[in-house]
Amino acid sequence: MRPFYSVYFNSRMCHMKITVNGIPLLNMEVNGQCSSRYPFNNLLLESGWATIRYEARPLKGETRLREEAFLSCKVELYDMDSNNDPLSTMASYEKQNDTIIPYMLHDETFKVDVPYNLIGWKQSTQLDQFKNHQLRPQVIRKYNSIISMMRNHDFSQYENAFKEREDIISACYYLSEYEKQDRMNAVKEAIMNCDEIVPLSGIEMLEFAADSRLVRLVKTDHESALRLRSYESREETTIDLWLHMKHGTHELSII
Repeated sequence: MRPFYSVYFNSRMCHMKITVNGIPLLNMEVNGQCSSRYPFNNLLLESGWATIRYEARPLKGETRLREEAFLSCKVELYDMDSNNDPLSTMASYEKQNDTIIPYMLHDETFKVDVPYNLIGWKQSTQLDQFKNHQLRPQVIRKYNSIISMMRNHDFSQYENAFKEREDIISACYYLSEYEKQDRMNAVKEAIMNCDEIVPLSGIEMLEFAADSRLVRLVKTDHESALRLRSYESREETTIDLWLHMKHGTHELSII
């Protein structure tokens, strides 16, 4: 058996956010209704207890949830060796905003059983100990170095920079070497075919996660600041990443 955890959500008329083990998984403005499933094995580094937080907040520009706001979520456990229904469900939550309240927030813990144990960011330095004027320039330099690699199509350097992150994803999703390389090839193709690697604007914000062991730059929509832009479709593709500082070092690396 290869355990595979995902969250099923059904959201209406709210800004929905789902966080696993203190790391944002989904952050969506739902001006209407939306339901889907989203995997998150890559946020589960080992067996044990995990925490998931479900949030429904007001839509952009509003101060309270609308009466029709609704959020229903549950964690589902699948076996990747089977295409059957989920083996079990856990950490369920459902709430209709039948009274006017500012927001809905709910935490649940659930048991995780996976066949791997990864260090990941568990032993990384807590970055909130650094002052903003110390950490922010270092984060910006790291992002600019990645943007430079992408613009120069220096894919060997890019692949090396993302190696730790890709190794974790490969272990958590049981990827073969071929599948692992296929993921990287898809990113390379997207970079080659985009019209612009979006530069930093200077107003991006630092976002911390996992007890401040992780940090990234986000734009005003609270999504990753690393983006590819297509002029014709006017669409942007975000490249998700977090930075951490390994214990005993003073440099940020991608994870």
